Parts: sequence; C-alpha cells; structure tokens
Amino acid sequence: MGADDVVLQIGWWGDMGSAKQKGIKTYGLSPYRQKPMHGLMRSLVFNGSKRTMQQLPYIAPPLMFFYGVYYWASNKYQYFNSKQGHFDHLVHEGTIKPGQYERPVVTPLPH
Repeated sequence: MGADDVVLQIGWWGDMGSAKQKGIKTYGLSPYRQKPMHGLMRSLVFNGSKRTMQQLPYIAPPLMFFYGVYYWASNKYQYFNSKQGHFDHLVHEGTIKPGQYERPVVTPLPH
C-alpha cells in the first residue's frame, strides 16, 4: 500500500466518512407541523394598518412635496413645448417684438 493506493471518499453534504461525532444534538420540526403563514393576513390587516398610520407623518410630507415638484415641472415642460411657449420665448429673447405677430391660439382639432 503506497501513497497512490489512498482513496478519498467524501459522502453526501460534508459526511467525510470519518467516525461519528459524539455530544452534538440536533433538533428539528417536521415541515408538516410548521405553519409559516399562520395568522399572516390577520396580523397584516391590524398591525400593518397600525404601522402605516404611525409612519404616515414621516412619509406623507416628502411624497406631497415631490408630487408638487413633478406637477409643476410637467406643466412647465408642456408649456415650453407648446406654440404659446415658443412664441413667448421668442418675445422674451427679442427675436419678435411684442405685437409684431398675433399670439398663436390653439384650438382642438375636430374628430
């Protein structure tokens, strides 16, 4: 028996094939006895609404502020990309003198 005759056997999930260890206890619970979703909906309705109401004063003001910024920027963007916005920009630049042209009036197209 030389060094080439050594066969290493590694078993399933770390079972190295050595002597069993003593003094180590493991406990488990059958998956049939576990109820991971037990009471989830009841606790979600009551505790979730309570937690939401507790956190609302911290969440609502920034949401309202950023929605206001979004609303303002969206209206400004639409105005700048409209005929009226382009006309007012040209008047502001001095390319067109006030009263030189009529202000564009946009009417909806008939369907």
